[in-house]
Amino acid sequence: MGVEAGPLRGLRGARRTGALCRSEQQLRDYAHNPPGRLRRRLGEFYPVPDVGLPEASIQRWLLLLADHIKQSIEGGEGPRPSVLLPETRWEWHARFPELGQFLGGWFSQDMADEFSDHAAAIRDYDGATDRSLVARLVGEIRELLALGLDEDEHALAVAELGMELDPPTQHSTGQLACFRG
Repeated sequence: MGVEAGPLRGLRGARRTGALCRSEQQLRDYAHNPPGRLRRRLGEFYPVPDVGLPEASIQRWLLLLADHIKQSIEGGEGPRPSVLLPETRWEWHARFPELGQFLGGWFSQDMADEFSDHAAAIRDYDGATDRSLVARLVGEIRELLALGLDEDEHALAVAELGMELDPPTQHSTGQLACFRG
C-alpha cells in the first residue's frame, strides 16, 4: 500500500519541509557520529533499538532514510498528512494534541461534577485558555471532521483522545460538530 504524495507548498508545507530538513540532518549526524553511552544516558539521544544488525548496516540504513527524505524535499513531494488515520491512542494524541487536552480535560467522567452541561464546559475552556490554543483546537477539530469518518470511527477517535462522555443528544452523528469554532 503506497502513501499518496502531494506538493509541499504554503506555510504548512514550509514547516513540514523545515522539519524534514532537520530530520535528514539528524539521521546523517547519528549515522556518522553515533552517540556514546554518556550522551544517551543524559537523554541527548535515544539508543537505536537492537534489531540484530551490525552497526555498519544500521548506519547504511540511516543514511538511506536520510537520502529518501532529501529526495522528498528536493522533489517537493511528501505524504499528505491526512492520508493515514492514526491507529493508536498515542498516534491520535500526537496528531491532535490540543483536541486531546480539551476532550480529556473538560469531558472526562468528572464533567458532571464541574459543569452543568457541555456548553458550560466549552465556555470554561474558551474563557480560561490562551487564544492561540483555542485557535489550534478549532483547527484540529476541523481537520478531524474533514477526515470523513463514519460515526463508529468518529466515536473511536474522540474516545482515544480522552472524551469519556456521550455528546449532546442533538449531535449523535459527528460528535465534534457541537464544538465547531
